[in-house]
Amino acid sequence: MSEVTVSLTKWISERPKWLQITAMRILQQSELTNKDISELATLCQQEADGKLSKTTCSFPASAFSQDAAGSLRLYSISDVEGVNALSPKKPLEFGKGNITIVYGNNGSGKSGYVRLLKHVCGSRESGTLYRNVYKPVPVVQKACISFEQDGILKNHTWSGQGICDDLKSVDIFDTSFGKVFVSSEDEVSYEPPVLSFFSSLILASEKVASALDAEANRHQSKKPNMPADKKVTPEGIWYESISAKTTVQDIDKHCAFSSTDETEMQTLQQRLVEQAPAEKAKQLRTQKQHVDTLIQDTKKYLEQLSDENCRRIIAAKKKSILKKKAADAAADKVFSGSELEGIGVEVWKELWEAARNYSVSAAYKEIDYPNVSDGSRCVLCHQTLNQEAKDRLISFESFVKGEMQKAATDAAKEYETVSQTIEALPTLETLRTRIDAAGISQDKIASQVTESFIQLQAKKDQLPEIDSEEAIPAPQLSPEWIEEANTHSKSLGELAAKYEDDAKSDNRDEIKKKLNNFQARKWLSEHRAAIDEEINRLKLLNQIAKAKKSTNTKALSQKKGELAEALITDAFVKRFETELRALGASQVKVELVKSKVSKGRILHKLQLRGASQSGPADILSEGENRIVSIAAFLADVTGKSSQAPFIFDDPISSLDQTYEEAVVQRLIGLSQDKQVIVFTHRLSLLGTVRHFAEKKSIRPDVVSIRSADWGTGEPAPIPLSQSDIKTALNTLMNQRYQDAKKASEDGEFEHAEILLKAICSDFRTLVERSIENDLLCGVVQRFQRPVHTLKLKELAKLNDADCNLLDSLMTKYSGFEHSQPTESPIALPNPDDLLADMTSLKNWREEYAKRSATAVISR
Repeated sequence: MSEVTVSLTKWISERPKWLQITAMRILQQSELTNKDISELATLCQQEADGKLSKTTCSFPASAFSQDAAGSLRLYSISDVEGVNALSPKKPLEFGKGNITIVYGNNGSGKSGYVRLLKHVCGSRESGTLYRNVYKPVPVVQKACISFEQDGILKNHTWSGQGICDDLKSVDIFDTSFGKVFVSSEDEVSYEPPVLSFFSSLILASEKVASALDAEANRHQSKKPNMPADKKVTPEGIWYESISAKTTVQDIDKHCAFSSTDETEMQTLQQRLVEQAPAEKAKQLRTQKQHVDTLIQDTKKYLEQLSDENCRRIIAAKKKSILKKKAADAAADKVFSGSELEGIGVEVWKELWEAARNYSVSAAYKEIDYPNVSDGSRCVLCHQTLNQEAKDRLISFESFVKGEMQKAATDAAKEYETVSQTIEALPTLETLRTRIDAAGISQDKIASQVTESFIQLQAKKDQLPEIDSEEAIPAPQLSPEWIEEANTHSKSLGELAAKYEDDAKSDNRDEIKKKLNNFQARKWLSEHRAAIDEEINRLKLLNQIAKAKKSTNTKALSQKKGELAEALITDAFVKRFETELRALGASQVKVELVKSKVSKGRILHKLQLRGASQSGPADILSEGENRIVSIAAFLADVTGKSSQAPFIFDDPISSLDQTYEEAVVQRLIGLSQDKQVIVFTHRLSLLGTVRHFAEKKSIRPDVVSIRSADWGTGEPAPIPLSQSDIKTALNTLMNQRYQDAKKASEDGEFEHAEILLKAICSDFRTLVERSIENDLLCGVVQRFQRPVHTLKLKELAKLNDADCNLLDSLMTKYSGFEHSQPTESPIALPNPDDLLADMTSLKNWREEYAKRSATAVISR
C-alpha cells in the first residue's frame, strides 16, 4: 500500500475488525488516483485529530467526481415471457443512434417494457411485475437483455428475479418516479468516490447487521413455560431470570432432585390431605411399634438360633446322652437280678418319683422315702413290706440317688433348659399380619422378612436332628432388611412427629409452600435439557448482540453527512435549479432541500418556496408537478459521469406545448453524451423530437410497437405519418404491391383485396404527406409548432400541373382512407393502375425536389 494511504489506514484501524477488512477491500478496489487518496488521507487525519469541519473540507474537484465510467448502451429486449401481456415474436431493438423513440398506442406494451427494465436494472419504485392476468396458466417470467459494455456485446437472461449488476447504472423515469421528490423525500443516487467509500462501509454494516438479525431470528426460544403457581417459588424466580451468565453450578443447584426429595414431596402431599393429623400420628406410632417389635423379635430369634447357642444346645444334648448311657450301664448292674424288665428306665423313674411324691405328701408325711419301718406298706399296692421288699426299695433309692444317675438327670435337665431358650417362631400367617401392621408395603422388604423367618424356622426344625457342631446349617443368617426397617421406623417416628406438630398448630400454608418448592424443583429437573439449550441460545444471542453493536453506522453516517453537505447537497440543489431553468420552469416556486441523514443516506425533498404549509403535490398543477419531478430526476442522474442510458416513459404527459418542447430539447442535449430511450404514445412528441434533433444534426431512431392477437409489445412498421415518405413509398411498391399481386395470381382474391385496400389507404396518407412536406416545402407541418417562413420562397416553383396531379390522387384514393356508405362502395383500382399512380408520385417527388424556384421566377 502506498504511503499516501497511511492516514486513511490509521482511521480505518480504529474501526471494528470486520469493518477494517471490508474498508480495506473497498479502498483497494477504488478507482481514486493517488492524489485523491492523499487528500482523503488528509481528511481522515483531520478527523482523527478532531480538527475536521465543513470549512476545512476542501477536496479538489477530481476527488468528488468519478472517473469516466465505461460506456454502456442497450441494444434489444427479446424472448419476453410472463411479463404483463408482453409476448413479442421479434426483438425490440433500440437502434444504433443515441436517441430512440419507441412509439405505440395505448395498450401496445410500452409500460410493460419499462416495468421489465426497472426490475432488471434495479430501479427504485420498481413495484410488482405481474404476469398476464388473463392467461389461465401462469407463465414463468423471463427475458433476454442485449447490451454493449465498453465495446463488448453482452446478453443477460433475466429469470423473474434479481437484477443485472452491469445494468444497475441505467436510470429510468416514469410516473412513479414523478412522486419521489414531489410527494416524499428520496436519496440522491449519485455519490463521489469519497462518499461511496462511506456508503459501502455503511451498506456492509447493514448487511452484516441484517445477517446477524437473521441468525438471531433463526434461534427462537424453546424454553418451556413453567406452571404459573410454580413461578412464585425461589426455583421459579430463578428459572424466569436465567440468562447467558447463568453458570453450570447454578443449574445443578436448582435442578437437582433426588429420591429423598421425591419421598419428602410425597410426604408433604400426604400431610396436606390428612384431615385428622393427631389420629394419623397415633397410627404411625403404632406402625413404628410393630416395626420395632418385629425387629426386636427377629434379633431375639437370630440370637437364639445363633451358631453359638446352637453349639451350646448340641453340647448339652451330647452330654445328656453320655450321662444317660453311663447311668443305664450302672442300672443294668444294680437291677440285673430283678424279676421285671425295665427297672431304671425313664418310665420306671417317673413311677418311682410319683411314688416318692405320694409317700412324703400323703402316706408318710413325716418319714423319708422309702418308709421301711416296721409295719410299713407299699405306697403303690398298700401291702405290708417284708424284709426282701424293704431291701429292694432301699437299693432302688440308693440307685436313684447315686452319682451317676444324678449326673444323668442333671445333664438331661440342662439339655432341656438350653433347648427351651429357642422360643416358638410365629407362623407365616401371623408373620404376614405383623408385616401389614408395621406398614411395610414394599414387596421386596416384606419378602425378605418372610424369607428370614422361614430360614430361622428351618434351622430350629433341623436342630434336634443335629448331633455335631459341624452339621449346623450354613451360611449364618444376617438379614439386610433390618437396616431398612430401622430407617422405616425412624421415618415413621419423624413423620408421626410432624403430624403431631400439624395437630398442635395450623401450618398448612407452610406445608403448601414447601410442597410447591419441591414440585418446582422436580419440574426443573425434568426440563434440565431444555434449560441447558436455552442458556446456550442466550449465550449465542449475546454474542450476536455484541457483534451487531459493532455494526452501528451512526459515526459513519455523521461523517458522511458532514462531507455530503458540501459534496452532494449544494451541487445537487444547484443542478436542480439549473434544470428548472433549462426546462422553462424557473417561475415555479419550489426548492430542493436536504431533509435528513439516515444511516448515511442523504435524503432530499421538494418544498414550496415561501409557503407556510402544504407540500408541492397539494398545490402545484399536474403539469407543474411533472416538470418539477423531471428537473429533480435530471439533477439527480446528471451528477453521474457514467455513460449509462437514460430511459423515459411518457415524460411529457400532462405538459403543455412549451414544457413539451423544453423537455424534448433537454433530452436531445442529453443524447449527445449518452443513449436516451423515450417510450411514448404521442405522435406530437415524435414530431417534436425530429424537429429539434434535425437542428442538432441528430437522426433519431424510431421504433414502433403494437398489440397483436398473441400479445403486446410486437415491433411494427413506423406510422406513415412519421415515416420517411420515400422509404414508405418504396415499401408499398416493391413489397406490399408484389404481395397483393402474388395473392391475386394464386387465386387468393379475398386476401388480395384486403392487401390492395390497405395499400390504397396508406398511399392516400403518403399523398397527403407529400403535399405537406414536398408541395408546400414543409413550411407548416403537423405535430410541430414552428412555421418555417424561410421556406416560403420555395413555393415559387409550384404550378398548376403539380396541384392537379396531387389533387387527382387525393380524390381518387380518399375513399379508402375515409368511411364510405355500404350502398355505394368504391371499387378497387386495377393493380396496374395503382402501381402507375404510385410510380407517378415517386417520379413527381424526385422531379419537384430538383426543380429550382429561381428558374421558375426568371421565366
